[in-house]
Amino acid sequence: MTSLKSATKATTKAAKSTSKAAAKATAKTGATIAQAAQVILPSYNEYTWKELTSIEKRRRAILLNAEQPFWKMLSHWDGTVLEILLQDSLLYITLFIYIAIRVWARFGIPSYVADLGGGNTVVIGSFISFFLVFLVNQTNSRYFNLYGNSMACKGRIFDTASLVVVCMPKAVATRLIRYMNAAHVAGYTGLSKTYPANSFFAHLNKSLGLLTEEEFARMKEIDLDVGGSCQRELIAWCIQEIQTCHHYKTIDNDLAAQLRDTVLQLQAAFGQLTNAADLPIPFFYMHFVCLLSALYLPLFAISTGVSAGTGTDTYWTADVVAGLVVLFQAIFVIGLRIISQKMGDPYGDDLVDLSVIFYCTFTWRMSNRILNARFPSEEASEAVEEQLIQNREESIGKAFESNRDADTERTGYSFEEGRDGVDEDGLPINQLEVHQMPSGRFNVPRRTRTRTRSGG
Repeated sequence: MTSLKSATKATTKAAKSTSKAAAKATAKTGATIAQAAQVILPSYNEYTWKELTSIEKRRRAILLNAEQPFWKMLSHWDGTVLEILLQDSLLYITLFIYIAIRVWARFGIPSYVADLGGGNTVVIGSFISFFLVFLVNQTNSRYFNLYGNSMACKGRIFDTASLVVVCMPKAVATRLIRYMNAAHVAGYTGLSKTYPANSFFAHLNKSLGLLTEEEFARMKEIDLDVGGSCQRELIAWCIQEIQTCHHYKTIDNDLAAQLRDTVLQLQAAFGQLTNAADLPIPFFYMHFVCLLSALYLPLFAISTGVSAGTGTDTYWTADVVAGLVVLFQAIFVIGLRIISQKMGDPYGDDLVDLSVIFYCTFTWRMSNRILNARFPSEEASEAVEEQLIQNREESIGKAFESNRDADTERTGYSFEEGRDGVDEDGLPINQLEVHQMPSGRFNVPRRTRTRTRSGG
């Protein structure tokens, strides 16, 4: 019995030691595989705010270069296709094949090879050129459509600010626009890995005062870097602010409906951006373009190299001219492919991409300027308006000037009458009535109109 227990303990101990050794071996193997994967696969590092602003400054500076003269435009390097073109291996492969053919033509290629001609290559080149131009046209349309959606986001925030500045209490209007600007920034954070939450959103949130600590904690809980969930929740907060004001009669039904529609248009515009990110240029399409380029350019280099002359019928001038033709054709084919790839995703880190940081900061600044607009202190005066009309240097036309005078005589209504306790219907106006919401949240001045009926 004792020997049986000893054998059992020994077996258990051996099994534990074996399992530990296996675990160590597995961990070591896993670490080795992970290290190999880091070497083989490209790693992704988040951009810091300093790096993002550096890209943004270069990007905004390049926008102005498009209006420069011809020779000055060609002198630029940053933000051009040349910078990426020189990193493409297909360019060097094409030129190497051409040079090898020309060397062979001088030292051993049969002269009859030159009679093979390059007619078929011309036909193939025409087809590929049409295909590439069509691809660039598609990506160009996609690029500017997405730009239009980004501008729509900015416009909806401006529209909302213009409405709430005169229709809502200051605190409520400010918070509504703050939420919309936060949704604007959060939308781009979840849209592209180029704008991570730890640098992009965190910095703008702090510098622009977008969210409180509690609100920001809620965004972190949802995860700003993944999808548009944070942006959609912020839109829901905006709708809640509008609904609260509507519930307490701060705004009427029509204005509430208009504000809700404007806020939802902001969400719809970002929805278009998210949909486009979910369906980039199809890989099947781009792979076919790359395959055609990889097959056509070497074939073109061989055909051009052979057609330039063989044996004793070789000249350096012909070699140089044919080489320039091969170089130009390679730049054309590879350049169009690069343009289509770069314009396919305008929210990345390329210099041709859209200026997301500028859009966010500009929208925040302008919308808050609208909220702090200084309105004229004086009431509208017919005398003042008439004086300005008389001092105008431009005329709207004699026919319309006479109509203006006739309208005044026909209606008999003046600005002063509308401000003297009587509205356009001749009904008395109570100047201001203070409406206080429950729990003392805010006091809202409202202009009301009292209708007086005979016998009532």
